[in-house]
Amino acid sequence: MEEKQLVLRLQAQDLSCSVCISRYVYPCTLPCGHTFCKNCIDKYWHENTKCNCPVCQRRFREQPELNKNTDISHLLEALQAQDSRAHEHCTSCNGSEALRFCLPCGAPLCGDHLVLHQDLPGRQRHLLVNLPTAPWPCRQHSRGLEYFCVPHGTPLCPTCAPQHEECQPVPLLELYKKKRENIGKKITYMEQSIKSKELSIRSKEDAYRQIKIFICDIKDNLTRDFREMRDYLEKQERAAFWRMKQEQDVAQREMSQLVQNVTLEQDAMMRRKIELEEQLENDWISMLKDDRSETFTSPSVSRSTYTFDENRIVDTTDAVTQMKRSLLSHIMLEDTPCPPKQVLEDSLVLSSGFAQPQEPEVRASLPVKAPSRLLQWAVVVSFDRDTVSCRLSLSPDLKTVTVAEKNYSYPKNERRFSSCQALCSEGFVSGRIYWEVSSADSDGWGIGVAASEISKHHQLGENDLSWCLKWNKERLSALHKNEEIGVLLPRPLVVGVLLDCTEKTVSFYSITPDTQILIHTFTIHFQTQMFPAVWLFGLNKGKSLTIRDIRRTAV
Repeated sequence: MEEKQLVLRLQAQDLSCSVCISRYVYPCTLPCGHTFCKNCIDKYWHENTKCNCPVCQRRFREQPELNKNTDISHLLEALQAQDSRAHEHCTSCNGSEALRFCLPCGAPLCGDHLVLHQDLPGRQRHLLVNLPTAPWPCRQHSRGLEYFCVPHGTPLCPTCAPQHEECQPVPLLELYKKKRENIGKKITYMEQSIKSKELSIRSKEDAYRQIKIFICDIKDNLTRDFREMRDYLEKQERAAFWRMKQEQDVAQREMSQLVQNVTLEQDAMMRRKIELEEQLENDWISMLKDDRSETFTSPSVSRSTYTFDENRIVDTTDAVTQMKRSLLSHIMLEDTPCPPKQVLEDSLVLSSGFAQPQEPEVRASLPVKAPSRLLQWAVVVSFDRDTVSCRLSLSPDLKTVTVAEKNYSYPKNERRFSSCQALCSEGFVSGRIYWEVSSADSDGWGIGVAASEISKHHQLGENDLSWCLKWNKERLSALHKNEEIGVLLPRPLVVGVLLDCTEKTVSFYSITPDTQILIHTFTIHFQTQMFPAVWLFGLNKGKSLTIRDIRRTAV
């Protein structure tokens, strides 16, 4: 009986180790039937300290003896023994279905024969490249890519190579390997340079970020110092005018007393004058009988016992003048003249970027038109039922908290605030986030952010886990760690909050239909989620805060 041949079509994974995902090298089969490279299974057992199969996880009491799988080894050797001559008459390889080209073998390869020229890792028997798309003279010639004419820039076959003898054609494979090695070195150098540039950029960005944090801290200190100086000057102004008033009051009292005394003397003399005139007119006989004699001197004005000391006023004006000269002649104003207000505003309102300060760092209270600039970071937030105080009622849409007449019976929760406070459900750890709160219906409030670690007994802004803008007793201030920074601005009816988790800042804005005025910016340090938070002062029934419904806009 004639023996029939059986043709099998194997895939690359059929002869691949499941550990290294490459063709078997010294294949060994375990008692469970799975085959691996000897080095792969030895390394696997050494790293895992367990003697089990990587595929089925069957455990062996002791490491089995690893014997070579001769059937698979013979199949691999047969495949390796084949060269390009096994498919040189393949219509697919020589036709339009060729996928790659093997330079050492000088043969185009279709999908079926491509697996025969795929080297194992570490071997360089084959070298696969994409098929050339541009035509060349020897495209249809046998071994048309064996030589290369550098002056003409074209591949040549062995038959046509002597025609370019003066050009000195070189073996194409050697030239390709040399060029590839040189380009590989350039690529390696460029990769190293790119990594070096990336490290330099990151280093500069980190340095700039530290500079920004440092400048933010300095700005906070300067803001506090200038505010203290303004307060000091205001106190000195009040003291100076109070001293003037005191001197004026003393002079007025003394002069009033003197005038009163002189007036009494004048009245007494007028009465005596009238008596004498009547006696002279009507009772002159009695005048003749009266042997008393009166002596009169010329009238004189009573001298004042009070002397106004103008030196006390002059001393005050001299002290104020010296203070003024000291402030106006400071060397900083000579070295760095103050720019016009509009120029300063334009320099502070900058777009985001590495070379420019981010918007949240602007400390000046400047009106800025086009509110949509902040709306590009708008998010939808709502109050958290589990944190709202029992003294606050929560609207059905979770957007408004209102001071109630009596405590609500909310479910017990370890995160529920004991005072009139509430957090939002949404927490943030990255990016820029913006939201707005309407404060028109409350005359005492705090609006800000709090870290997730804040306790239910903490007051917003009175610890190191929260930052807020506060309005109370007709005074606006920024509050953190129970340290208030007064702000000389009117009460905002809508407060915008911009949380920048990247730059670690939180900024508060007074929002109107046409402008957005930056009130204050805090530099914050945190590693956990930050939550929008509110605080209602007092127990006035009906006072409320509402999260506004805003929409993100494109800029």
